[in-house]
Amino acid sequence: MSTIKTFCLFAGCIFAPFHLPAAHAGGTDADADMQTITVTGVSDMQLRKTNEGAGRLGLTVLETPASVEILDGDAIRLRGDLTIQDAAARATGIVNTSGVFGFGLSARGFTGTNSVMTLYDGMRMYNNTLTFPADPWMAESVEVLRGPASVLYGEGAIGGAVNVVRKQPGDTLQHSFRAGVGSFGFWNIAGGSGGPLNDMIGYRVDASYRRSDGWMTRGDSSAIALSGALRVRPTETLAITVSEDFSRQKPRVWFGVPLIDNRLDRSIRKTNYNVTDADLRFRDNWTQVKFEWEPSETISVRSTFYHLTANKYWHNSENATYVAATGTTPAGIRQSSFLELYHIQKQTGNRTTAAFSNDLGGGVENRLVIGADYNRISYKNVSNSGNNATRLVSIVNPIVGAFIDQTGNAATKTRYINRIRQYAIFAENRLAFSDSLSVIGGIRYDRPEITKDDYVNRANNFTATPDAVTYRVGAVFNPTPDMSLYASYATAADPVGALVSTSLAQSAFDLSTGDQWEGGVKHVFWDGKGQWTFAAYTITKKRLLSSDPLIPTVQIQVGQQSSKGIEASFFLEPVKGFSINLNGSLLKARYDDFAESVGGVRFQRAGNRPANVAARTANAFASWEFADGWVIDGGLSYVGSRFQDAANMRRLPSYTLTDLGLRWAFMDGVSAGVRVRNLFDEVYPRATYGTTQWVLGDPRNVEFTINAAF
Repeated sequence: MSTIKTFCLFAGCIFAPFHLPAAHAGGTDADADMQTITVTGVSDMQLRKTNEGAGRLGLTVLETPASVEILDGDAIRLRGDLTIQDAAARATGIVNTSGVFGFGLSARGFTGTNSVMTLYDGMRMYNNTLTFPADPWMAESVEVLRGPASVLYGEGAIGGAVNVVRKQPGDTLQHSFRAGVGSFGFWNIAGGSGGPLNDMIGYRVDASYRRSDGWMTRGDSSAIALSGALRVRPTETLAITVSEDFSRQKPRVWFGVPLIDNRLDRSIRKTNYNVTDADLRFRDNWTQVKFEWEPSETISVRSTFYHLTANKYWHNSENATYVAATGTTPAGIRQSSFLELYHIQKQTGNRTTAAFSNDLGGGVENRLVIGADYNRISYKNVSNSGNNATRLVSIVNPIVGAFIDQTGNAATKTRYINRIRQYAIFAENRLAFSDSLSVIGGIRYDRPEITKDDYVNRANNFTATPDAVTYRVGAVFNPTPDMSLYASYATAADPVGALVSTSLAQSAFDLSTGDQWEGGVKHVFWDGKGQWTFAAYTITKKRLLSSDPLIPTVQIQVGQQSSKGIEASFFLEPVKGFSINLNGSLLKARYDDFAESVGGVRFQRAGNRPANVAARTANAFASWEFADGWVIDGGLSYVGSRFQDAANMRRLPSYTLTDLGLRWAFMDGVSAGVRVRNLFDEVYPRATYGTTQWVLGDPRNVEFTINAAF
């Protein structure tokens, strides 16, 4: 393993004395022990590296007929990304639409955790508010698949999937440390260690903690994450890994800035209209036991047992709405949605796969993976649903008051418990007719059985089985070993809401269905110093919920939306120590048939763009080692304008963020750096909360860090 002194920061490079496998520099895993690495830039495409997020056949990105990017975990941490969402937004066409808590991403015209799925070690978490994993410090890499992933992970993911690959016990002893301080009372500390204890046992432990006072009133937050794994190899063909991951988060209790006459008033952007005793608490545990058995070179079996618990708590006034002056009553902000809510969820399951490789004769090689998923989920909702209390407070220097409790049906109590039994079987296959032509296919059948036990109204109880069959097929042609031309077709099934919180009304609807056609090119050139990709696609999603033409207050399932677009990425290291990475996307997304009821009146939205979807995105990142041990790096990230509503009446402005960093390796294994985020202090809406609030992105902030590895 060679030492690479330049890492990719913002998909460019940053100096750090760490060790990377050759695959991170454009070579294959097998090349690591066979050649000296001369390429020092790290491309987020990593076209020659195998990936798990886009399939289970063990293919490289170059061999996969889909749009895939692999973000290296070390590069993510060195460039200062503090969340998985921030890291994923570096990828082509991905927009971070996260609000005040939870994960939120947009891809190819689709938004939300149902349509852009987040996975952990390839395993799906069926949360309706996803808050795990909490820190990219635990990630070996982040794999981003754009386009439908239902055939891999079940219903949902029509826009894409983000797979967080956790750090695993390695074959060499490694230790790492990070500490940082920054603007708005921010500080963080993290450490990790891993390697062999003896010839049979390996370990990995990581921990991180961060906190901040926040840039808005009462904006303090904190998060702790712990991770540990122990791998035992009782024989050369069997490995058993036991791992535990834990996170506890206290996000800031700020739900955005209320718009004044549908406009942002910058004078109140730091004001917090939430109640004085507001509270948010999230705790997640993830336990896994993984068996990996390879009885021969052509057969391998993997079986993962897991148990997830998620406990979440909200105690807030979440809505803040501007109220104009009337008569002698001055204008003010109306507090509402005094919500107290507990999410108590448990998920237990197993995924088992078996892979077979064989030669069919005539130069045709075959690889088949078959498998099954099973899980049981219990989701308990305890809340004060029906609390309609409101309070008017002043716009400037508000006395926000404490939480307003109500009795009777609006009191906090157990509302319902949803229990789900999920079964799935799947298969993937690759036929390689030659070194230059292969065909890949996959199919999956899902059968979730949802049972609702409503404690308030027994008439809402139901049992539903929204099963689905999805499939995909693609072909890859390699005119040279370093270039692939591909085309693919994939289908998808999307739930009308979060599976774990399905209501009686939602249970009556079928899953939304969709499909995608995609074609593209991937190319590695100049001995790995350059890489580029291009993809074009069209996606159609049917069976949207729409208003009944005769009874606008009743929903029916007839709507359709579509998107088509192109995406491109480019990486080049023309000289050692300098690299540049560019990516961008152009997207046309629209409702083809969609109506909504507003105030009892039905409005047709055909031709409009779906909410929170940007038609244009672009990223440009560069890094330059201008002196021995000194690297300067930075980049631009552009997100085009979006609409806040299906009517396309409320527009969110476009924004461009600029980052700049400087790092100095002042001794072997230790470096110090400074990073300025949002260099030009742009005020911009990253997301929305309801129809009247903008969740603003962070203003300009500075962070100083120390990184060490040995």
